[in-house]
Amino acid sequence: MRLERYAGIYAAGINPAFSADNPNNWEISLFTAEGFFENNYAFVRNTSFPQLLKNSDQIVLAEDTPETPRESNSLLLDFFDAKRKMHGVIQTRVSGPGFSARIAENHVIGFTTAFRTQVSAYKIPPILAYNTISDLNRNEVYAIPSAGFSGMSWGEIGLHYSYRNDDADLITTWGVSPKLLLGFEGMYTRARASFDYSQQIGDTSVFGSGNWDYALTLGNAANPDDVKLRRQGMGVGFDAGISWEGTSETGSGFDWRFGVSILDAGFIRFNKNAQQHHIEFDTIVTVSNADFPSRDDVSLILQDASQAFLGDPSASLQKESFSIGLPTALSLQYDVKLAPNVIVTGVLVQRIPFSKTQLKRPNTLAVVPRFVSEWFSASLPVVLDDWQSLRMGAAVRLGWLYIGSDNLGSFFKQRQFTGSDFYVGLKVNGFYLNVGDKNKLGKESRTRRGRQQMRKIKCYQF
Repeated sequence: MRLERYAGIYAAGINPAFSADNPNNWEISLFTAEGFFENNYAFVRNTSFPQLLKNSDQIVLAEDTPETPRESNSLLLDFFDAKRKMHGVIQTRVSGPGFSARIAENHVIGFTTAFRTQVSAYKIPPILAYNTISDLNRNEVYAIPSAGFSGMSWGEIGLHYSYRNDDADLITTWGVSPKLLLGFEGMYTRARASFDYSQQIGDTSVFGSGNWDYALTLGNAANPDDVKLRRQGMGVGFDAGISWEGTSETGSGFDWRFGVSILDAGFIRFNKNAQQHHIEFDTIVTVSNADFPSRDDVSLILQDASQAFLGDPSASLQKESFSIGLPTALSLQYDVKLAPNVIVTGVLVQRIPFSKTQLKRPNTLAVVPRFVSEWFSASLPVVLDDWQSLRMGAAVRLGWLYIGSDNLGSFFKQRQFTGSDFYVGLKVNGFYLNVGDKNKLGKESRTRRGRQQMRKIKCYQF
């Protein structure tokens, strides 16, 4: 969806420089919908993504089934043992109207809109594995390592510009996409350092120390009967990239292309209905369920936590604002043309951690062979996710419609279902009513070789 020459404004999502290669002079994106979730903490037995969507209300814990009768269409939720670093990521993107247009041959401008959500947790300590944390020995002290997660939903209003310099055999393109960010919901929690924990008889727990940060927006949490899309913060971000291409002997496309890009650099500062808290103590603190009575108001729960650990309901509140970073990443792309319509692309997306509270995207290494023509393309991506799980996908473009998945196996029954991936997009782009030599020459004219050929054409001599 973002790699081929005809991807246009979609290609700016992996490298803003790529939109300069679009053969079409203009395009209008109507919408895209993308979803990704993956984890190695829990799994659902013997199911597929479509079946999970259909019976999401029938999920039951596998450990409860020996004692509890279950319906025939119920799905069993089970958990992995912590044999490797655990993580979980959910990310969605719905893009609204957008466009790109070529100006003065080598310049491309554009506009994009999107609504995005993401929740991510990495390096979950083994002791927090469900099978471990749910069966701790009473009165035994456990060291809980530092850990945390972040989540956010936000909107993007973006501009786009790319430039193509094709006055040499080695073509250079570069692009940038600055974005205004509208923060709707945000939260994070993390333990800065390890702490001792002991479960006592009954509902009492003992903490040996604590150094915890947590923050969240309260606009909807404090008004559960009036949930709506509330802007509770603002921010800025950008994508930027550059690419180099080896010119094609045919004057159309490239023989190879190498690109480098920075994705999702930026942050959102939440300063409306927002609270940032910090709890720190180095003495033994004992808490029980009585310290946390049932509450409908989240702000009161935060006060209960401050009272239980610090002895003051307002002591944990640090300020009424906080920031969350975007899921920043470095991406490398390499394309090589094997035949006139056959291209193989290698893509690396490596997250860049610069804040303890930022969102974290999955690391991705992919090899994508594809067949590409003006009105049809097909690809079979092979993807290594977070250096742990290997999967195969499939995607097609039928004219203006894109549809595909980088995890095709998740749409069929799996013994251990851990996540899925899908994307769909629809746009309208420039097209030609005729297919004669005149139109072909018009496309060729956007390359250096094409302009050289045009200069050789002489006027008809009467």
